[in-house]
Amino acid sequence: MTARRFLSGVVAVVKREIGRIASSGEYRAAILWLPLGVILFFAIFFSQEVVGALPVAVVDEDNSSLSRKLVTMIRATHQTSLVEEVADMASARRMVLQGRVVGVVEIPDDFARNILSGSGAEVVFYDSGANISTNSLSAKGVHTAITSFGTGVALQRAEMEGVVADEAMAQVMPIGFSTYGLFNPWLNYAYYVAPCFLVMILIIAAMLSTIYAVGTELRYGTSVEWLRSANGSLVGALFGKLVPSTLVISLLALIVGVVMFGLYGAPMQGSWVVLIVGMGALILAYQSVALFVVAVTASLRLSLSLGGGYSVLAFTFSGITFPTMAMLSVVQPFTMLFPYTYFMQLYIDQAVRGSVWWLSMQDIAAMLLFCLLPLLLLGRLKKISVTRKFWGRL
Repeated sequence: MTARRFLSGVVAVVKREIGRIASSGEYRAAILWLPLGVILFFAIFFSQEVVGALPVAVVDEDNSSLSRKLVTMIRATHQTSLVEEVADMASARRMVLQGRVVGVVEIPDDFARNILSGSGAEVVFYDSGANISTNSLSAKGVHTAITSFGTGVALQRAEMEGVVADEAMAQVMPIGFSTYGLFNPWLNYAYYVAPCFLVMILIIAAMLSTIYAVGTELRYGTSVEWLRSANGSLVGALFGKLVPSTLVISLLALIVGVVMFGLYGAPMQGSWVVLIVGMGALILAYQSVALFVVAVTASLRLSLSLGGGYSVLAFTFSGITFPTMAMLSVVQPFTMLFPYTYFMQLYIDQAVRGSVWWLSMQDIAAMLLFCLLPLLLLGRLKKISVTRKFWGRL
């Protein structure tokens, strides 16, 4: 087949596909409106960039000036600025069971007396244990307040004994400790978690729209007409089929970029070129996996189920929520089966860490390897496209 005939077939398929998109509300919803709606939802959802104002209950059994000062300091922390004082532990327990608070601070009735006598006081924090993130953040806020309060008490006592301020501080805190966040010192969720969800939407859109585009040709028995439009070239038919959806998903990727780097002001420390190339490789990788799934199953419904499950599993195995290095050794190899894993590594290296560009080339290469999958089954894909027994399946 000559190049001119091949290109004319591709153009014909592109026009045909645009017509199918324009005439199908389901197709438009799958490829554009649903992904766009979810992107806008998460854009609003993560507009609260830093987690704070977690509700905690305080049971002040001492009700002294010192205990009230501690309650004020707990309320002053960013993480636990919503403090509700309750009369007893029974009431606090009900609030935890009802989900109204994430933890309970108990100040004992001998709090001030023990502090003033120099015997030391104990404050207990009970967290629900139901959510690791909220429990960790609330405990951090309470711990910060209690540590600051305790340091202040110790300094005041030392100064009352005639110790100068600098020496008193050295006695109270003989070893200083500082923590510095190198790449996200603000602990901003919009810089870390938001990209994970937004990119997840893109790969689901790429996967399902490709499966729908090819699977409906088999479902409604129009695959022969599709191949005929491409002058009999399956490669040309696939290329023309994917051009419109790729452009739409690329537009969605641009919107994600505007949300991330424009609306949220996320840092971009590395190479824009590498990030854009990586996004292109990610889209092509998931489109290729989608074609592979359709070729294997020859069923629209089964392909959509497998493709959707595969796309969502990527988040679990990416190491974003549970570190890859902490996974069981038998589980770690499965993380390499998802292009999403490599793209998120690329994003963190380029946008957050500002790594050298060539470090991300291995991630791009890994994603492009997935593009070889449909080539393994081109013969089968053409067979199911021209064989009547594969048509009409759900």
